[in-house]
Amino acid sequence: MSAAARRTALLNELGAIVGAEHVIGDGADLLSYGADRTTRWPPAPLAAVLPASSTEVQAVVQLANRAGIALVPSGGRTGLSGGAVAARGELVIALDRMRRIGAVNTEDATLTCDAGAVTARIQAAAQAAGLYYPVDFASAGSSQIGGNIATNAGGIRVLRYGMTRDWVLGLTVVTGAGELLELGRGLVKDNSGYDLRQLFIGSEGTLGVICAATLRLAPPPPPRAVLVLGAPALAALPAVLAAFRRQCRLAACEFFSEAALARVVARHGLARPFAAATPCYTLIEVEVASDDGLEQALQVFDTLRAAGLVNDGVLAQSEAQARDLWRLREDISDTLAP
Repeated sequence: MSAAARRTALLNELGAIVGAEHVIGDGADLLSYGADRTTRWPPAPLAAVLPASSTEVQAVVQLANRAGIALVPSGGRTGLSGGAVAARGELVIALDRMRRIGAVNTEDATLTCDAGAVTARIQAAAQAAGLYYPVDFASAGSSQIGGNIATNAGGIRVLRYGMTRDWVLGLTVVTGAGELLELGRGLVKDNSGYDLRQLFIGSEGTLGVICAATLRLAPPPPPRAVLVLGAPALAALPAVLAAFRRQCRLAACEFFSEAALARVVARHGLARPFAAATPCYTLIEVEVASDDGLEQALQVFDTLRAAGLVNDGVLAQSEAQARDLWRLREDISDTLAP
């Protein structure tokens, strides 16, 4: 049988599992499924398949094993490291159809969802139930929770809430051998043996495909204040971070350069945080449950400025201004894309 005939037979078998309309064998859509936000490796996938359940994922993995075809699991394809690029004729398993988000368990403060659920929708579901999913990043509107888990994403509030692995209680996975496993079962207290769930978190798809997850949720956060500070040199920033960590309830700390700021301002028409350019900037977000918390943050800024570690700063006066200050950091990746 020729290579073309074998490929056609494979696509037909995949169609029998997920439906022919959910198998993509050519065109721009196929290249899109075979890429992420990197441009170093051009995509060259064999095909893309979109299962709708963990059992369909299992059947696809078993078929690929029989055919001797490598697989690339694909989430929201927002990564910047090439982990979702299918550059050597791999079959892409895209989880776009697996987007179910279950009801929030408010007693246990947990939420169960499919791996294709978009991060921002999970955050919204938690918020609607009076709870909070704290792992957050600029791509939350398009990234998928399965990809977040597979990369152990940290996000912008890692200093306050830790990494994704700190919020995963249970996983449903299909191993590379095609076995369907339930790991952790969503228990907060589980000392039943080896925690295989933790092996899959951060495994980047090398051990199998994450199909569903049970996530731990947090209480809603207190009000926050957002500041952008200008620093004369990169070497000053560790001292800035240390000062805020000692004296404030730090929620986030991000760094960007003048070169990055200039690109964001030019691309999106955002206002500069203050008139004079500085070599480096740091964005600080602190929890301010009372006026004392905000006053403490301003005192830290005054101390740092007196020591010459920062030379200017701005405090967001509204939610809209806070969002614009965050955009100065979060829109950098977008300006670097071709």
